[in-house]
Amino acid sequence: MNIAYYRKSKFDFEQTLSNLLSKAKDFDFEVVSQTKIGSDTELIVTLISRDLTQKILKADANLVGLIPTSVAILNKNGGVVVGTGNPDLMSGVTPNHDVQNYAAELATKLKSLINQSTGTGELKVLNVKLYSTHTCPYCTAEKDWLEKNMIKHETVYLEDSPKEAEYVVKSTGQMGVPVTEIVYEENESEFVIGFDRNKLTTILVK
Repeated sequence: MNIAYYRKSKFDFEQTLSNLLSKAKDFDFEVVSQTKIGSDTELIVTLISRDLTQKILKADANLVGLIPTSVAILNKNGGVVVGTGNPDLMSGVTPNHDVQNYAAELATKLKSLINQSTGTGELKVLNVKLYSTHTCPYCTAEKDWLEKNMIKHETVYLEDSPKEAEYVVKSTGQMGVPVTEIVYEENESEFVIGFDRNKLTTILVK
C-alpha cells in the first residue's frame, strides 16, 4: 500500500494552487491554512472534511494521527507535483468496517481533488498481479472474484517463484498472501494486502 498519492500538474504553481483552493469546497473540504515551506513555490495546504473526520473519530478516536489533512504542492524535476497521505492506511490498523468505508470515501475525494487540481485524470491501471500460493483459500476466492468481474490479471505462485516472493516481502513487509499489485501508468504501483474486496472494487471495478 502506498503511503502517499502524488500527481504531476499540467499547470504552474499559481494555477495549481488556485485550482486546489477553488475546487476544495466541491469535495466538502474546508481550507484551514496555507504554510510555505522552503520557498514561495512550495506549500502545505491544510484541509479538513468535517463530516468524515467526525465519523472516523467517532468510530475510533485512536486514528486521529492517521487522517490526512495536508496537501503538499512541491517543485520536483522542473515541474509541480501535488500529493497527500493515503487514508487507506487507517484500514490497515483497524478491523472496523465503518472506518474502512470512511477511509475509502476520503481517499476517493482527495484523489479526485488532486486529479482535478493538476489537470490530470485518474491513474490508469496497466496490470494486475495476484501473488498467491497453491494452497491459499483466500487467494482462490480472490482469483474467482477477479475472473467473475472480468479483470485481466496475472497469478504468481510464490512457492514457484522465489524472486517474486522476495520482491513481495521487500515491497510490503508482508509474508502472507494474497497480495495484489496494481501497476499504474507513470511507473506507479500499489499493493493491496489480503482479499480486500472493497478496496479492489474501488480500484478495479468501473
